[in-house]
Amino acid sequence: MKRRQFLAAMAAAAASAVAGGCARRSRRAARQPGEPVELVFTHAKHPRYAFLSALMRRFEAEHPGIRIREIVLPASTDEQHQFYVINLAARAADFAVIDMDVIWVPEFARAGWLAELTPHILAEERAPLHAAALEADWYGGKLWGLPWFVDAGVLYARADLLEKYGYAPPRTYPELLEQAQHILAAERDPRLNGFVWQGLQYEGLVCAALEFIRGRGGDVLDDSGGVALRNPETLAALEYMDALIRRHGVTPPIVTTLNEEAARHIFQSGRAIFMRNWPYAWRLLAEPDSPVRSRVALGVVPHFPGYASAPTLGGFHLGVSAFSPYAEEATKFLRFLMRFDVQKEIILKVGVLAAHSELYRDPEVLTALPHLPLIVPALERVRPRPVTPYYLMISQILQPELSAVVAGIRPPERAMAIAAQQIEHLLATSVGASFSLPRLAGERA
Repeated sequence: MKRRQFLAAMAAAAASAVAGGCARRSRRAARQPGEPVELVFTHAKHPRYAFLSALMRRFEAEHPGIRIREIVLPASTDEQHQFYVINLAARAADFAVIDMDVIWVPEFARAGWLAELTPHILAEERAPLHAAALEADWYGGKLWGLPWFVDAGVLYARADLLEKYGYAPPRTYPELLEQAQHILAAERDPRLNGFVWQGLQYEGLVCAALEFIRGRGGDVLDDSGGVALRNPETLAALEYMDALIRRHGVTPPIVTTLNEEAARHIFQSGRAIFMRNWPYAWRLLAEPDSPVRSRVALGVVPHFPGYASAPTLGGFHLGVSAFSPYAEEATKFLRFLMRFDVQKEIILKVGVLAAHSELYRDPEVLTALPHLPLIVPALERVRPRPVTPYYLMISQILQPELSAVVAGIRPPERAMAIAAQQIEHLLATSVGASFSLPRLAGERA
């Protein structure tokens, strides 16, 4: 679907959603006796999500009174978010199960768009799920979503070049810098870059910058919710990012144009020693026609001496619309997707990292995906982006200022002072605004 068609469809959906939202309580009553419930599942477009249809038929076989219908959204997370904001703000009752980026959960919960799951998802059902991912689903002491697959920033390295010069994969940024400088000088290849990462002005830049910042002991928000961008640790990390480009020449200036795929293409073509990216790239780097096939090492993102690696959490979560008349049936579907056997099929056939932690010890999974043990250390250290309903606005403030640092337009101290002032104003004017929290059908007041 083209962007113009998609936006037109969203506008039409929003126009009809107002009436649909008002009628949601009567919809269940209007259903004829014995007629199955139609549960609508909205999820992102993905080349391997065709497998989900088979899972839905399996769920229907186990729950004869429920039928699942899909609404497939564009691959762009910006367009997905826009679809949800327009329709949920209009109290649309047209879909029940929502596929969300991890950073949207607190925002949607605070807006009153998600049904609370705390009383309906038992502690023993939550226990096997990835702990850091699940942390992002809590807001105001209540559970609003569940992770169904996870992601973590990782470091890729040219194993052949490290071995050639007697290096082990770097654990710290100074080690990475030393290795990159030595190899670049010895190879004398003008096409070879030292370290590529996501420097384009978008969410990926925030994810990459957070790994530098937290790996130096800094952060965006401190433990009390205050802005930490002026802290010496945060500024030191950003100064190092700038130095990699302009002082050391290890990261190329073209980094300002790189997203995940652009960085991968550079690395996969043999033109970089190190790359920060997500685990999805491993399979592509290992394909038969890949120039770096069997020449890649995978490990956790580096940190600064005296601190710890802090990979950024990614992934998608599931929630239940507060406006659907079928919230109870939707919760059954969430439980189904969290089951060990279902999560196992997802990791084997869809190729994403399932949220069920026991899968990473399963012999069949490890045989099929032998690289998984290399990813586990990153998943054990992963940290979510600031868990706040204002995260998207915070990110929108941060992105141009981080971009200004990477491009050499503003020094870190000035850029972070500008961002901190805007974020402090945002939090001062937004926190404490009143809102109501929905309950699942049948929950006691």
